[in-house]
Amino acid sequence: MKEQIYLVGHRGQPDSFPENSLESFSHALKSGAAYIETDINVTADGVAVLSHDNSLLRLTGKDINVTKSTYASFKDISAGYPEKFSSRFNHCRIATLGEFSNFLQSWPEVICFIEIKQDSLLCFGHRVVDLVMASLETIWEQTVLISFEYGALRYARDHYDVPVGWVLPEWSVENQLKADRLAPDYLFVDAEFCPDNNKELWPGPWQWAVYTINTLEEIKKYAALGIRIIETNRISELQQALSDSRPNDEHG
Repeated sequence: MKEQIYLVGHRGQPDSFPENSLESFSHALKSGAAYIETDINVTADGVAVLSHDNSLLRLTGKDINVTKSTYASFKDISAGYPEKFSSRFNHCRIATLGEFSNFLQSWPEVICFIEIKQDSLLCFGHRVVDLVMASLETIWEQTVLISFEYGALRYARDHYDVPVGWVLPEWSVENQLKADRLAPDYLFVDAEFCPDNNKELWPGPWQWAVYTINTLEEIKKYAALGIRIIETNRISELQQALSDSRPNDEHG
C-alpha cells in the first residue's frame, strides 16, 4: 500500500457517537481524518439539517418526518441515538448545515462530502441544492456535493462551481454511460457490488470511492483494486491500524 489511502469519516464515527452529530465529526477530525461525509435533508421551512433518514426515529426515539416538520419543532429534542447509546449522548441535537459549516471552518484542510438525500429532492426538487449551497457559502472550497440523484448533480454542475460525486445506484452499462456524460469528480460505489477486478473499474476523470469499509483487511482489498478513498464508520481505529501497518508494507 505505497500509494496514499484516504479514509473518510462516514457520518463522523458512528460506531462510537451518534451519527452526523458535531461530536461525532469532532472525534473523526481529531483522529486525523482528511475527509468526512455527512447527509442532508431539508425541513418543511427550508432548513438544511444533518440527517441520513427522513425520519428522526433512530436518533431521537420520535418518528419525526424532517421534510414535513419545521426545524423549530425538533431543534431542542435530544438526538443521542438512545437505542444504541442509551442516555450517554442526551445532550446531542440535530445540527443544521449552517452550524456544521461554522464548525468546519476550524478545519480548513478537510474536505467534506455533502450527500443530498433523495427524500428531500423528491419533496422540494432542485431547490434543495440551492438551500444547501447557501448554507455552504463559507466553506465552498472544502465541499463536494454527492447524491444518488443524477439530475441534482447536473443541476449543481450547471448552476454552481462545485465538485460533485455520483453515488452509483447499481453497477450497469447504462450507469457507466451516464457517468461518462456527467464526468463527476468522484464516483462512489457500494462495497456490496464493487467489482473484484481493478480492470473492471470504469476509466474516467473521476476518483473512485467505496463505502462502507470497517476492517483493515477490506481496506487493503479495495486499495489493491485502485480505490484510494474509503468510507468507514471506525475512522479513528482504522487510521491507527493503517499507520501501524505501513512499516511492514514498506519492507514486505
